[in-house]
Amino acid sequence: MNYMKNLVITICFFLCIQGVYAQYIIKGNIKDTVNNSPLPNAAITLINAKDSSLATYARAGADGSFELHVDTVGKFTILITFPGFADYVDKIQVKEKITDLGLLPMITKSHLLKEFVLNQHVGAIKIKGDTTEYMADSFKVKDNATVEELLKRLPGIEVNKNGDVVAQGQKVEKILVDGEEFFSDDPAVVTKGLAAKTVDKVQVFDKKSDDAAFTGIDDGQKIKTINLELKDDMKKGYFGKAEAGGGTDGYFQNQAMINAFKGKRQLSAFGIAANTGQVGLGWSDQNKYSSGNGVTEINDEGQVMTTFTSSDDDMGGWDGKYNGQGLPKAWTGGVHYADKWNEDKEHLTGNYRFGKQNIEMQGDVLSQYVLPNDSGYYTKQRSTQFSSSTRNVADMMFEWKTDSLTTIKLTVDGGTKNASTNSIYYNETLKENGDTINKSLRNITNNIVGQFLNADLNIRKKFNKKGRTLSIDFKENYKDSRADGHLNSQNSLSGDFVTLPIGTDSAYAVDQRKQSDFHSLEVQGKINYTEPLSKVAYLILNYGLSINNSTSQNNSYNKPSGGDEYNLLDSVYSSHFAYNILNHVGGANLRFVYKKINFSFGSDVSDAIYKQVNYLRDTTYRYDYLNLFPKASFNYKIDRQTSLTLNYYGSTRQPTIDQIQPLLQNTDPLNIAKGNQNLKQEFDNRVSANFYSYKVLSGRYIYSSVSFNQSNNAISQSTNTDSFGRRVYQYINVNGNYSGWGYLSYGFKLSKLDMNLGANVNSGITHSNNLVNGVENVSDNRNYTFGLDINYEKEKKLSIYFNPSVTYTSNKAMISTYTANYWASDNTLSGTLQLPLNFEISTSLNWMIRQKTVVFDNNNNVLKWNAHVSKKFLKNKELELRASVNDILNQNIGYMRSAQDNYITQNTYNTIRRYGMISLIWNFTKTPKVSSAAPATESIIIK
Repeated sequence: MNYMKNLVITICFFLCIQGVYAQYIIKGNIKDTVNNSPLPNAAITLINAKDSSLATYARAGADGSFELHVDTVGKFTILITFPGFADYVDKIQVKEKITDLGLLPMITKSHLLKEFVLNQHVGAIKIKGDTTEYMADSFKVKDNATVEELLKRLPGIEVNKNGDVVAQGQKVEKILVDGEEFFSDDPAVVTKGLAAKTVDKVQVFDKKSDDAAFTGIDDGQKIKTINLELKDDMKKGYFGKAEAGGGTDGYFQNQAMINAFKGKRQLSAFGIAANTGQVGLGWSDQNKYSSGNGVTEINDEGQVMTTFTSSDDDMGGWDGKYNGQGLPKAWTGGVHYADKWNEDKEHLTGNYRFGKQNIEMQGDVLSQYVLPNDSGYYTKQRSTQFSSSTRNVADMMFEWKTDSLTTIKLTVDGGTKNASTNSIYYNETLKENGDTINKSLRNITNNIVGQFLNADLNIRKKFNKKGRTLSIDFKENYKDSRADGHLNSQNSLSGDFVTLPIGTDSAYAVDQRKQSDFHSLEVQGKINYTEPLSKVAYLILNYGLSINNSTSQNNSYNKPSGGDEYNLLDSVYSSHFAYNILNHVGGANLRFVYKKINFSFGSDVSDAIYKQVNYLRDTTYRYDYLNLFPKASFNYKIDRQTSLTLNYYGSTRQPTIDQIQPLLQNTDPLNIAKGNQNLKQEFDNRVSANFYSYKVLSGRYIYSSVSFNQSNNAISQSTNTDSFGRRVYQYINVNGNYSGWGYLSYGFKLSKLDMNLGANVNSGITHSNNLVNGVENVSDNRNYTFGLDINYEKEKKLSIYFNPSVTYTSNKAMISTYTANYWASDNTLSGTLQLPLNFEISTSLNWMIRQKTVVFDNNNNVLKWNAHVSKKFLKNKELELRASVNDILNQNIGYMRSAQDNYITQNTYNTIRRYGMISLIWNFTKTPKVSSAAPATESIIIK
């Protein structure tokens, strides 16, 4: 008997152990979305996808919430039933310890029938915690459409004419594919290269920082992110797109991308050769190659961000993205690899990118400057430039989860750059009556070679006590760039050009060789510790140490009398600096996490020690800044679909070397910088608020965001313009500067008309102080934009998109009664019609209207009309022959206008105009045959 008793006890013990180790939890909340009320005691059943056997079941609580426990990862089908309501059926995949399904909408059968018959969009959108999830197949796009075209159909997501994606009023910084970064965070690779038919779900969320994702404690640092979850059958073969196109006037557009996914392994490659500007892809790492334009500041985390040397123009900078200025030719390609193994404990990703871009540009810049007593002057600049840049970049990431509590992550990236520019500038300064004050003709060439190497080792450790974590981070950043160029300049303060020695008051010429050499090495370490004080309160502590040593040498060489070599150093226009920074930063933050409310407050303190050595003049300067960085955040989750967020940040901006002791330049002798040794650091207070609300059934959305920035000791300018039009400027500290920005977007769908309607308002204000010819000046700049989004779709046969907008700008400078007021309108109308025999016609009109002013009285209105006709071939319409015409009316002109402080500027430039093109496009897919799946619109089924 004792033996049997012990056996029974042992069996029960092991059964209990099995129950304890059923560690995988599936949870959610069930609601009647029409009446916004919970459905208590709703029955939830979980079925194994492999064999349709019962996995587990549960009942919902009084508030509609439920939890299911399973002992393994895998794919399941969830079934939810409630009397009088349509059954809810969906497929889910359990990967993590906790799978939160978020809000699961239930609807009465009578209401569902009405909605289902009218619009076929029930279940198309789900709210899962902070994530908005769109079922891709529920939104109709034409055959072989790209991800970019799919995103344009999703409520709350916009894609502008430059290809930038905006979700919920914020620019999308990352687009992931199955959770993986794709080609170094280049959204254009994904949106323009992937086909919409490969996507199962589009998930929009605010990606938390790595520390917040690790600790589970929100630190307020988020970036707008989109994740594209691919269909299962697309992960078992390969798919891609290839395009070959040739056109009139030498235009061509060729591109190809192939993706081979097998489970968790991703292998992709792409290549592009084009001069149409349609497939030029931007890189987000342009600042890794050069030293920037002399900005030195401490960011919100108390880290010192320091660079100094030549300007972007002098460095021959190229950000890899064609912005419409000039005539481009681009060649770029890359390879992407990612894989996980050992039950996802080990994760490896890698990318290689190559890019080359040539741009030929011509442009005119007209500026009006307002001076005290209603006086002023004008400047005209005409320029031609040829630039060529080649880049190679590689990066890799390896993450190792040594156990359930410890993760080690290593990230390395590096690259090289070669760039050359040849620029010619002709400048004139004129009085208000049109008389010429001065002239300048400059020819500047530059060749630059640069490289960078960054490494980041991060070790994270969780402890058994929930919320207690330790994170240690080590970083290295190395940059190097060398430039060799030439300056030939002729300058006259009156009359015609003459060649006279430098320093002559009336005119002078410059003929010099320019060389620069920049090196920077930064190493830093940071430690973060979180400690739970209670179930809802957490203490976050951090300390960091960084050392940044950099050197910058800029030399100018003249020809000796009668010589041919540039070997005579000009000490006036040469410099050799060393700039070293030692920075300590530490801080504490308290965060409180309740069910619907999450708020925090705290501060970082930074002690930054600067040392600047001038080797040519044998001088040393030291600066020591003690900085306080207060911050606070508040988030109220009103319900699953509505939230309100408030944030406050305090930060400083340090004076740069060029502002305190600028390198004396003669590349533009009509604009001369003067140093200010007494310049103080600037302190900025920033407050922002964001509101988000979405209603699943009606498709009604509201996105709103406002921000306000106020500065103490703001770094501004004091400018003096003499009678010859020479402008001497110096940086000074002022008070009273502030700026603000606001965005509101509202939209809904008209199911009976197959139409989505939306409206948005965007506004900005800037209030700034400066000195103009010794007189205090206050400038107020205002701009307001109102736009509409109208989208009509009829059964994939006809789609029409109309996006009109109007912008009003006002700029007022206190030193004058003159006010620059003007408006502009940008209106886009596009449509696609599917015809019999697999023909398609598509057209788009972009009508840009710009108001004339007294100074800018030329006609810059543009009606850009594009169109194409195509026919699809093969069984699955994978092959497309397309004939297209860009800018049919040949009206496209490059144009920009802006106003600030005491001046207004208008820039016109050459850009791509009319051409015709014949293209052959092949969207190919090779996957195992699978049974047809129910469309996403049927995730809620009537029984």
